[in-house]
Amino acid sequence: MATKPKTNDIERSFQDIPDDKITEAERTAFLMDLGSHKGLNWSGLLKSQRILIISEAGAGKTYECRTQQRALWAAGEPAFYVELADLARSQLRDLLSHDEEVRFDAWLASQSDVATFFLDSIDELKLSLGSFEQALKRLAKAVAGQFRRVRVVITSRPIPVDEQLFRQILPVPDEPDEAATSEEFASIAMARRAQKSSEEQVARDWRNVALLPLSNAQIKQIAIREGVDDPDALLTDIWQRNAEEFVRRPQDLIELCADWRDHRRIRSHRDQVASNIAVKLKPREDGREKVALSADKALEGARRLALTATLSRKLTLRHSAEADREGDPTDAPLDPSSILQDWTRDERTTLLERSLFGFASYGRVRFHHRSVIEYLAAEHLLALRAHGMPIRSIKRILFTTTTQGDEVVKPSMRRVAGWMALRDDAIF
Repeated sequence: MATKPKTNDIERSFQDIPDDKITEAERTAFLMDLGSHKGLNWSGLLKSQRILIISEAGAGKTYECRTQQRALWAAGEPAFYVELADLARSQLRDLLSHDEEVRFDAWLASQSDVATFFLDSIDELKLSLGSFEQALKRLAKAVAGQFRRVRVVITSRPIPVDEQLFRQILPVPDEPDEAATSEEFASIAMARRAQKSSEEQVARDWRNVALLPLSNAQIKQIAIREGVDDPDALLTDIWQRNAEEFVRRPQDLIELCADWRDHRRIRSHRDQVASNIAVKLKPREDGREKVALSADKALEGARRLALTATLSRKLTLRHSAEADREGDPTDAPLDPSSILQDWTRDERTTLLERSLFGFASYGRVRFHHRSVIEYLAAEHLLALRAHGMPIRSIKRILFTTTTQGDEVVKPSMRRVAGWMALRDDAIF
């Protein structure tokens, strides 16, 4: 996907995710609600031994993990950053530099220090359920017998099976009991010894957290770093134009700051969405795409997929055979090959791996924002109308007639009709 943004010296915050809310951890509104509580910083987070960081793409997880690993390393601690996709293919030692391997061996011999491993899912679509499991097993093998002295931080998606495998393959062993004093021995004999709460221990050892969206103060800091000479004016315009959804992730904020420098204002919501889509449909910066795909063709393909997703009410798209593991036919994703039949397989894959789309679950992707789907669906209907599709056919898609004979917009198409009404008087 896109290159993850930098946030320099900004101290990001984390918040615990309730066990029954894991699958909501990529929703901005949910994260903003979490952010209303006082969050943890890295120092508090690293008091736990197994940490799952669950946040949406572009939130800055990769940058945070890399920065924290470098800080621990500079302090002389055994700390290692590894991409999960790489660890799924190679043994841990093969991924370490010479200096890292020396420090790793010193840690193994020490029998006292704690080593920290940051396992990052930077390129999520390279991972299958099997390769995620394999990566964890390779780490487990490399640190066998030392689980109590290992701290593991994994960036992940809101998929319950990831947490299950994490707990199964890299458990935290119970702490050995200390030798009892004579008083404690007497208490044991009388069955009065206080037992350590297993629930408290698990809560301390395991933590599922979200990387919280940027606060207003952090937005201002990044805006200054991005060359915005009047950050207060930018913030005021953001609130006045209800553009908050475009500034809570570092990646989106950086794009908006570039737009502000060019136009000196927050443009209309339509312009913001259109600009956001154009940026996210650009070729990947790492150059690792299967085929060349022009911006115009990428936009046309995205519009076709968005309209089909809207009409079918299916919001996930099949990326690979891994999608078929879900097993629930009622939850089958859209198959782009049936929609973009005139495209090659490599062209479809290239489109789905651009940053307009995000990881949904193994083998599946989705559009990042619901507003993007609705806007693109409207744009495709407008394009079809411009190419001769009769207005009555468009109306059948958007409108229905009540039992009283009134023509109304279909509830599922209200936002699409709204986007179209901006540009088509007949729909207006």
